[in-house]
Amino acid sequence: MKRTLTMLALMLPMMAFAQWRVGVNCGADMNHFIIDKQYQTDYQYKDRWGVTMGIMGQYDITDWAGVRVELDWTQKNYRQKRENLQICDYKYVNNYLQLPVMGSFSFGGEKLRGFCNLGIYTGYWLNSNRKGIDFNALTETSYDFSEKVEFMDERDRRWDFGFVGGAGVEYRFASHWAAQVELRYYYSTVSTVKVNDLVKDYRYNSTMALQAGIWYRF
Repeated sequence: MKRTLTMLALMLPMMAFAQWRVGVNCGADMNHFIIDKQYQTDYQYKDRWGVTMGIMGQYDITDWAGVRVELDWTQKNYRQKRENLQICDYKYVNNYLQLPVMGSFSFGGEKLRGFCNLGIYTGYWLNSNRKGIDFNALTETSYDFSEKVEFMDERDRRWDFGFVGGAGVEYRFASHWAAQVELRYYYSTVSTVKVNDLVKDYRYNSTMALQAGIWYRF
């Protein structure tokens, strides 16, 4: 009984401060596609910009620690070229729905505070499109194309999981409102393709995002 009362006494200051907040975010991201090219040394994979946006909620346990959850739409794009065949240029657009769950830790003054977020995320690959220039060897001519990439169950792995971390600055410009700017990094631990025993063809996304958000603090 004494132990229970002691625990409650320690938790009371945290319960008294506990505060909810909700908000929205948007920004830009740069995706790095990690692939083992094997013997295909002619192929080049380039980083490419995309867009990220979402809704977010946070439960502040104390004035410096909370739990943050988001539902984000994030693009993980890349570009595929060939070094010896310059007219081949594929630009991929990949849309993901992501759910980051993070611990949020802040420090600083009443209005201007720094913060960092650390946690995990899960995601789902919604769709993929590509456009660019290709070469027809039969006619020896190049042509433009734009098409949807169809998923194949035996090849594509659409569920994603990984680690996420970020750091930024928050400015509390009114009693219930705050604005944030954050630099965030997503590290995927799941290959976008299913790997067989013959060819270890692992492919991963590594994504850096710069985003701004606005909060309403209850």
